[in-house]
Amino acid sequence: MAEKISKFFIRVMLGIYMLLLSLGVLLGSFGKLDSPSYILEFLAAGLFFLCLWIFRARLRKLLGRIALPGAFVTGLILSLFCLLLNLLWVLYFQIEPTVDFQTFYDTALAIAHDERVDMLYLGLFPHILGYSTFLGLMMRLFGESAMLAPVLNLVLTLVSGLCIYILCLRWINLPAAAAAFFLWSICPSKLMYNSMVMSEPLYTCLILLFLLLLSLAFDGKGRWWLRVIAAIPLGLACGALLLAVNVTRPVAVILFVAFFIWAFLLRGRNLGKLKAWLLLAVFVASMFAAYSRCDRRWFRWEYLHIFEETSDIPAYNIYVGLNMDSLGSYSDEDMETLMNYRYQGSAVYAQEQMLKEVKNRLSSGEIDFPKLFAAKLAKLMGNDEGGAFYAQAELSPLAFKLSSAISNVFYYFLVLLSLLGASVLQKKPEYSSVYMAPLYSIGLILAHLIVEVSGRYKYSLIPMLIILAAFSFAELKTKDIINTEKA
Repeated sequence: MAEKISKFFIRVMLGIYMLLLSLGVLLGSFGKLDSPSYILEFLAAGLFFLCLWIFRARLRKLLGRIALPGAFVTGLILSLFCLLLNLLWVLYFQIEPTVDFQTFYDTALAIAHDERVDMLYLGLFPHILGYSTFLGLMMRLFGESAMLAPVLNLVLTLVSGLCIYILCLRWINLPAAAAAFFLWSICPSKLMYNSMVMSEPLYTCLILLFLLLLSLAFDGKGRWWLRVIAAIPLGLACGALLLAVNVTRPVAVILFVAFFIWAFLLRGRNLGKLKAWLLLAVFVASMFAAYSRCDRRWFRWEYLHIFEETSDIPAYNIYVGLNMDSLGSYSDEDMETLMNYRYQGSAVYAQEQMLKEVKNRLSSGEIDFPKLFAAKLAKLMGNDEGGAFYAQAELSPLAFKLSSAISNVFYYFLVLLSLLGASVLQKKPEYSSVYMAPLYSIGLILAHLIVEVSGRYKYSLIPMLIILAAFSFAELKTKDIINTEKA
């Protein structure tokens, strides 16, 4: 009975994931007839996907060769490839930080020098302090070179790639894991973002580490009492990671919600096993204990730098997200409204006033919700040219168009693979923590239908797309490929 319930909810959840992903891409490509380049890029990705399908027999042989050296050697080779490719990029392409990226850099410098930070702005957006603290501490250790942030991004990219690789090894097989690591290594938008001072590589890496520890806690086999003992340190580590994610980018609530949906609905036959529930209870207790303890410590650190209480309600971001003129994207007028309140009082006061503005905007009758949600979904999921957009000042017009096109073709191809992988999971559900990937994706997409949206906010979704895409290789069992090779 428990397994049937899980199968039903798994298929519903994956259906929602596929619907949101498909709608986002279609609205961002075929929904923009005034920009036919998106349609052409989607068709190019579709053609590439079709060619891959036609020559899938050769793909099996290629993946078979990759599988032959074993998981460790394959992972080592792919790690070196990822490191070299991303290193060459950050050495070749360097960019001066501007706007939000400049704020991160300036705040990190202040922390490195033990100086007072810009409290007026930071009190409104305390998550800036999270990444800036990380970067500032690294500056103390390694100096203030302009290459520090890109090199750190390079290291975080490698760790993220290894997490994707190990997760796919646990959830699928070696060929799929190798393909996933390779796709992450060559992702064009991620390459471009690596040259920038931004928090996305950090919190994405933290999310993937959280998923990996979650898999170690629940997807393994062995003596029950040993797994319960292991759940304590793993739960403590996951709690600390969730706090680190939240102070860098406030998306931990999405991971919490995704975790409990998975725990109560998607664990298959474990839903009917008392021992599985006891294991879950030990893990959850440890996770919340660590999160609470780390949260108190972070609160003291935050107060020492901002010198005031910060608001837990992102009222400004919701206000911007409901702006029909900007269609949920950044608005100078909305920022001016926020700063006017900030000059009048504390950060909490400013956010409280913005919450009243949210209520006024909601009751104005001027919001066309279907149009707004469609525009925001297209903005978030319709393309992946954000890396080229933020690097536009350093690119020639031709280089910008080429970078945008390559990024979009790769992204559309990845989406097609991810949809195929999700359909494989729908037909043959796997009872593991793998569903945290689509659950987190759904949560982040739905959240940005309410709050402010930007193309780069889906950075942490790219690894989730890759993990789901790896299931499109799920039928390529390693031993079968090796046997085919020998034949």
